[in-house]
Amino acid sequence: MVWQQKNQTVYKKSNGIKDTKFIPNKIATNYTKRLLDSKDAAERQILGQKLLNEISQSLAISTPRLTVHDKRQNHSLKNGKLMRKTYGTYKTGNITINNKTAVRQTVVASKTFLDTLIHEFMHHYDYEILKLSTSLHTAGFYYRLGDMMKKLTKGI
Repeated sequence: MVWQQKNQTVYKKSNGIKDTKFIPNKIATNYTKRLLDSKDAAERQILGQKLLNEISQSLAISTPRLTVHDKRQNHSLKNGKLMRKTYGTYKTGNITINNKTAVRQTVVASKTFLDTLIHEFMHHYDYEILKLSTSLHTAGFYYRLGDMMKKLTKGI
């Protein structure tokens, strides 16, 4: 019961916060643009890490470490049909993204890669800025994600 009450409190707090404190600078916007033009896993890792550095520095928080693997997304099939796939993961200051799609093993679309990177960063934001004990996929979480994406891609 205590766990449910705690999660309900976290859920309400997360759900009520729709904007981020992030204010983009030209460097972050430039890394975003370059990342949207990139397809190579090694280049995406470098540019993505630089973008995370800029965002984190502007928010005065620790920077998560990015790892981009040049392999397909983790997934599961049932009767030959895709049932689930993982775009990326966040675990205690570490973001991992696979650069190839689950089934066709083609390069993940640039916008999808950026969305995944910022999605995983928002978990970091929830812990570091909002001081939440867990980062839940609430409506507020997705509003914050959209807020950051709009700020990063404005004018691109």
